[in-house]
Amino acid sequence: MAHVYLTRSDVKLGYSQGQLVVTEDDGETDRRLPFCNVDSINVFGNPQLSTQLVRECLSSAVPIGYYSDDGHYLGRAVSPDRADPFRQKKQAMLTDNADFCLMWAKMAIEAKLRNSLALLLSFEDVYRFSDAELEGLRHSLHCLVSATSIDELLGHEGNAAKCYFGCYAKLLSDTGFSFDGRNSRPPKDPVNALLSYGYSILHRSIVGAIERHGLHPYFGFLHAVQRGHAALASDLIEDYRAFLVDKAVLSFVRSGAASPDDFSRADNGAVYMTRTLMRSFTDYLSDEITQRSRFFSAYGDEFRYGFHAALDKKLVSVVDAIDAGDPLLYQPFCWEVDDV
Repeated sequence: MAHVYLTRSDVKLGYSQGQLVVTEDDGETDRRLPFCNVDSINVFGNPQLSTQLVRECLSSAVPIGYYSDDGHYLGRAVSPDRADPFRQKKQAMLTDNADFCLMWAKMAIEAKLRNSLALLLSFEDVYRFSDAELEGLRHSLHCLVSATSIDELLGHEGNAAKCYFGCYAKLLSDTGFSFDGRNSRPPKDPVNALLSYGYSILHRSIVGAIERHGLHPYFGFLHAVQRGHAALASDLIEDYRAFLVDKAVLSFVRSGAASPDDFSRADNGAVYMTRTLMRSFTDYLSDEITQRSRFFSAYGDEFRYGFHAALDKKLVSVVDAIDAGDPLLYQPFCWEVDDV
């Protein structure tokens, strides 16, 4: 399946005879893609979509995501036909089940921390971390099993994050980019701008997968229910952050594909990519996401999946866990460093 990213405002997207048609402003350049292969369309800035294409997307349950020029998510057009109100009712009720939520949260955070550790170890050709440097991550992992509340788990996660991003900075120390830890809303340095952008792309892909499986993105079990927050998507992104986005940002920056001059700073201190860099990083991240990996080897499945196929398989485990009321049926991704 294809996930289409439009980052140029001088193109028009239409639909004709079962095909997605891309036309540039000169009216001469014409590229086509079988519409049946399109899984989502993501629009950055002001590319134009024909009414016929929008109607076809809605009738075929192909979501259209809209973003500002600088990558800020604005909203999406999506058909509600796949919503399962009975499953969503059970999903919503489980958010009040303390035992279910605690076990789910332990599994999600453990996978996130293990994958964060795996990322640091996978770059040993750049920097070899000592046991002392990784102690904060390993200590937090050890403490998860005895945690009795989600607040306690989040405290351990926060301590691990400080250790992780402190180590992450050392993998960038020879690139000309400074990084003093994670910040967002808005990002205040180029590395955080890249991370935030990557997380946003990944988060919206997960929202789409949640909706395809009839679930509601706003009812999660680790992240609290709150207005305007797709909590379940935030639950499901945690174990992918290091493997997909953090690794891609490191590789992209270390390859020399970006320089500090490719970013601008707004009056409020926010740092943004240029449009050229955004297109380049979108292409790079898209290529990384399509790489096949053993996403389920922890569960005895050694087959290599692309991310979107793996995400759909993961959502099946989420549905099973919700239908059975058993969080142990959920299968978060656990990264094996040998997959790098």
